[in-house]
Amino acid sequence: MDLHQLKVFREAARAGGFTRASDVLHLSQSTISLHIKRLEEELGTSLFRRTKRRVLLNKAGERLLPYIDRIFRELQNADAAVRELSHVERGTIRLGSGATTVTYLLPGILGAFQRRHSQVELIVVTGSTEELLQKVDQQMLDMAVVMQPVKPSPSVEVVPVLREELVFVVSSNHPLASREIIDPRAINDVPFISYLQGSMMQRTLDRQLNSVGAVPRVTMEMENIEAIKALVRAGLGAAILPLCCVSGSQGTMLHILRLRKLRLQRDLALVIPREEMVAPIAQKLAGQVIKALSNKNGSPAA
Repeated sequence: MDLHQLKVFREAARAGGFTRASDVLHLSQSTISLHIKRLEEELGTSLFRRTKRRVLLNKAGERLLPYIDRIFRELQNADAAVRELSHVERGTIRLGSGATTVTYLLPGILGAFQRRHSQVELIVVTGSTEELLQKVDQQMLDMAVVMQPVKPSPSVEVVPVLREELVFVVSSNHPLASREIIDPRAINDVPFISYLQGSMMQRTLDRQLNSVGAVPRVTMEMENIEAIKALVRAGLGAAILPLCCVSGSQGTMLHILRLRKLRLQRDLALVIPREEMVAPIAQKLAGQVIKALSNKNGSPAA
């Protein structure tokens, strides 16, 4: 196997076809097909399933792809490590996060980093905690900000960074908007907009609410914070949201309540591959994310 064959294979896998890969790599389709054929002959197995419209990875191709991604990631790490000696910081950093964290907590941190390291390409990927953990473990991401709890892994380091308050939110016109604190069980009688069942956020909320006998009457399930806020503003239900989403101007036409004797919260952590796998410039960003998030709303999660 040579690197050119591997590059062609990876692009064809990502593009879902040889024609699209040829456009990206500026090679003819026949050249793409030839490289794939030689790679398959060398490995002694086919790597793709051919359909009428697309070319898809088969089981062998799916197994091969993470290794190819890792090879090119290590090549980038090697390049970054050598360039650091000449004080030239380049390369690509792939950061994963939940959509809420990206929207409300990371823009200032990433913007400041990009201004100081303008030749470094930042790629941000959103997804669930489970998806992001898998991608970090497979080195498809350099790091990710995820919700705790995270199962320990020998290949991944977990650094707690932020314990954030979650608050009960209603429309500013809602009957409860005249109050600041309510009994947890009072939310049982209010139409409730929840996160998708099975998500880390919903599991966290269910555990905390159930501990005090609160069982919200769910009328809608959403995964988009802005959609939830719009529905709450329209008076279609109440919700529990991270405080960062509804503070200041973010909370226009919304009213925040706390639950008596129950402090709702979520814990965030930065997960990164073990140090020897992380390029120096990515380690620098990780350090800045840890420092900045730890300074928000007090100390990092204990």
